[in-house]
Amino acid sequence: MTDFKRYVCWDVENVISTIQTEAVVASPAVFLSTHTPLSIQRSRINGRSFSPTGESVTEEDILDDFLNRRTNTRTLLLPVVGESGSGKSHLVRWIRENIQPSDQRKIIYLEKSKTSLRHVIDSLLDGVEDEEIAQIRKDIRHVTGAFNAASLARRLITQLSVALADLGRDSVSGKKRQLVGPRGISLLLQDPLLQEQMLAPGKFIPQFAQHFLSDRKPGEERPPRFSLEDLPLSPDAIAGDMAAPTRQIFGFLMSRPELQSLAVELLNEHWDKAVRELSSLGGGRLLGAMQKVREIYARQGKEIILLVEDFALIQGVQSDLLDAITETSHREGQTVLAPMRTLMAITSGYFHDLPETAATRIGASTGGFVYNLDIVLGEGKTGTEDIASFVARYLNAARVGRGALESAGSNAVPNKCDECPVKSICHDSFGASVEGFGLYPFNRPALTRIVHGLAENPYAFVPRDVLGSGVIPILTNAYGAIRKGEFPSAFFQENYKTVRGVDQALPNSVSDAIETRDPLNAKRRRAALEFWADAPTQLMNLHQGIGEAFSLPDMTLDDLPDKPLPPVDSGQAIPQKDQSTSPPPKELPALQRKIQVVENWAATGSRLTADEANTVRTIISRSVLYREEWLTPPVKPVRLTEADKSGWYLKNVKSNQVSIEDASSEGLSAGAPIVLKRNPATGEFFKSLIRLSEDAADGVRGKDIVRLASIADESRPAMRERVARYLERTDKDLVVGLRVSLLGAALAGRVVPGMPIDALYAAAFDAGQEWARPDASSRTEAWMKRFDAHMEHRSRLVDTLLNSLGVGQGATGAVHVIDAARALPLVKEAATKWDLSATELPAWGKGAAAPVRAGWETVVRGQLQELRRLLGEIREHFPKGSGPGTRVVQQVSAALQMAHAQAITGPQGLELEMRAAAVADADWSTLPETEKELSRVADNLQDESVENLLAVAAPLRSPHLREMRDYLKTADSLLDTALAAARMQSQNAVSDAAEQLEGLLDEWKQAIDDAGIHGEVGK
Repeated sequence: MTDFKRYVCWDVENVISTIQTEAVVASPAVFLSTHTPLSIQRSRINGRSFSPTGESVTEEDILDDFLNRRTNTRTLLLPVVGESGSGKSHLVRWIRENIQPSDQRKIIYLEKSKTSLRHVIDSLLDGVEDEEIAQIRKDIRHVTGAFNAASLARRLITQLSVALADLGRDSVSGKKRQLVGPRGISLLLQDPLLQEQMLAPGKFIPQFAQHFLSDRKPGEERPPRFSLEDLPLSPDAIAGDMAAPTRQIFGFLMSRPELQSLAVELLNEHWDKAVRELSSLGGGRLLGAMQKVREIYARQGKEIILLVEDFALIQGVQSDLLDAITETSHREGQTVLAPMRTLMAITSGYFHDLPETAATRIGASTGGFVYNLDIVLGEGKTGTEDIASFVARYLNAARVGRGALESAGSNAVPNKCDECPVKSICHDSFGASVEGFGLYPFNRPALTRIVHGLAENPYAFVPRDVLGSGVIPILTNAYGAIRKGEFPSAFFQENYKTVRGVDQALPNSVSDAIETRDPLNAKRRRAALEFWADAPTQLMNLHQGIGEAFSLPDMTLDDLPDKPLPPVDSGQAIPQKDQSTSPPPKELPALQRKIQVVENWAATGSRLTADEANTVRTIISRSVLYREEWLTPPVKPVRLTEADKSGWYLKNVKSNQVSIEDASSEGLSAGAPIVLKRNPATGEFFKSLIRLSEDAADGVRGKDIVRLASIADESRPAMRERVARYLERTDKDLVVGLRVSLLGAALAGRVVPGMPIDALYAAAFDAGQEWARPDASSRTEAWMKRFDAHMEHRSRLVDTLLNSLGVGQGATGAVHVIDAARALPLVKEAATKWDLSATELPAWGKGAAAPVRAGWETVVRGQLQELRRLLGEIREHFPKGSGPGTRVVQQVSAALQMAHAQAITGPQGLELEMRAAAVADADWSTLPETEKELSRVADNLQDESVENLLAVAAPLRSPHLREMRDYLKTADSLLDTALAAARMQSQNAVSDAAEQLEGLLDEWKQAIDDAGIHGEVGK
């Protein structure tokens, strides 16, 4: 026995050469070998519409009617109507193939693929030699050779404009009168901007021009007429240089939608005239030529058979041609024109929109009937056998190949299955049509589902769609995929879906079970069970042959709680599944409805409704909050309302928090921390959550509870981050807060840039309750104001930092322990920058930050300038090298006492005594160190960074700098006064005390001067 695994019985080349969506392409042998009788109904014409009579007919009935019906005029016109792809051209081709050759008939066949005017005219006038007809052929060749598509389109729009401008108001009726004449819609066709829009790619005129000059490409549809989309009426079309009359008619049409439809009718009604005039067929030349053709064939005793695959291809000559083919053959009792029978395919939509004159002629020439191929099977009438028979013929042709079909002829179509070594297992597994052609790689359920999924109306059968979008691409893909063990492939899974509401989708529980038991082949097995096994309600294995061919081995199903359904017998018509084999659990109707909503979302691709999506989101959102223990920074436990405020919603959960693929009113949110994509496992998970929400715990699976806990655990960091972001406790916020704290500590003189990290760390978390600046006298007013302002808010700042980076202890939850492992890196990062300009501040840090933000550098520079000034003034009176400051104070004190004795101190003596008391505890030795610190920054403070400036300006300095300066200035002033008074006394009277005082003062003065000289030399 031949191995059926990965077996294929066709090749891609045969698929392409034998399965044709265009009837005219295939050779006669291939065409007839694949031909399947069409479903056709006779319909009655009612104006430009038609209604079914309920009478079904066969192709043989139409052939007999077409060849044998007798009419009074000896002319017959039979329309075949149907939507694109319904088989109209196929029927016309079949009629042609079944008309026996005869010397009494002239057959003219207008193929839909040959759309150029030259081909149409050549076909109509073929075989007739006449001077006038020869001239028409010559003129047509000249016209089609003189233009390219772009130039022809421009000439056509100009010709149409002329035709509309020449229309008198009396030639039309009703509201159309407002649109004709030289100031009507012809102006729109003349305006350059509006012309450009009407000639844009995809519009009717350029497409017509292309088909007028060249034949139609396979699969390409030709627009049959103007539509509203072809009117250049976009609101932005009005140009400033548009002529006033054009602007007027444009605005008129824009404001009157009912006139727009009339404008389209006018364009369509006069299009033929524009085409005829441009192609030199005006003045009834084609009508006259066709009459002459009929006269010639009448003299030869022939009847003309005209077969038209698409009525739209004769645009531009339709009215003349309809006149020619429907004109009576008899005049004055004599046959002067050859009898004429016309079979014409017309799309249903085009028939409804025919010009009134054309509809009238067709209705009068048909006996009032059309043959309708738009057959809708309807619910319950799946057409399974018809579909199988139709497709099987093409499958057989693909196996046999074009050469063998043409060699065999149309009367003996070979069946490739007859010689196939795996016929038995293949037909048992996949089935065969009633004609005996195997359906492999399809079967009846798969074909029915594919057909339902391809048509806009799932109950309609559109042969072109079935072949072009179903059979051909699937066979082409399956050839390689089956041989590789990859079918149903990703291509099949992506392009062929079960139609919801028409065919039962594979239950989501079955899909989930497949994911568990066969994860490697899960997607392929799901597709195979849904299409080839008709979506069983319980997990089952494929029919042995299907599983073997598709490389999907049987699964072990012994542990299933219920016995699996038997495999589907694909060789027979598929019965409706008995839903009673798996009774639904006893659930409340409301719960059952919700579960079904989730099932539809997971299994059929429908949207998850808002109520069910909100239930799922709410449960998941709350589980995350309940799972969080809040034992670690940055935030203490939060309440439900606080979580809601933070953006971690617990009611009306947003999709940016819990995003569900294809849920109502949302798309998949890339930024959501919790993203749930549609798959079988998620579908079953949602069912468990819905049951939990309804307190129906019996149906809740344990693994879904585990999944809920896992999601909660995985999402905790995202929730914490969102809460932290709301409370402004993110790492970024904390770094900024720590930077504010360090700057405040610098204001207090506790830290400066460059200090060891342990000192910075301690200061950052110090509320500063005992902080003061003993050197306030040497601080600027701006510095001290900012220091005081910062200290007012520092307590809140530090409390927030502690609560964010510490662990609460005791009954009150006060923070006594800081998480140094987390806090230390943040402090280090905060200390890399000592500036808050262009920094976004958390709300809790703004009060403390304000004093060290705006104008901060100016304050720091101002403080340095103040220190420099103080030291400069001190050195004016106490230069370097003056010795200890205490000795100076002692000398001044001795001089002051002597001056008091001589009564030469005046009021300054008391002031100097007071200032001497102020510097009694001053440490004059700090002056050199302070000078050294100040020398670290450049003379031009603008050249220094704020970090360098702050390192010098912020430290605590001697608390007596200002007092030292004031004391020295007062002493110097008193010295000068006392010395002058002492010298005056010594001149006026002899006094040992005065001389002694003068000597002491001179000595002190000389000592100060000498120290100044030595200081200058030292420099």
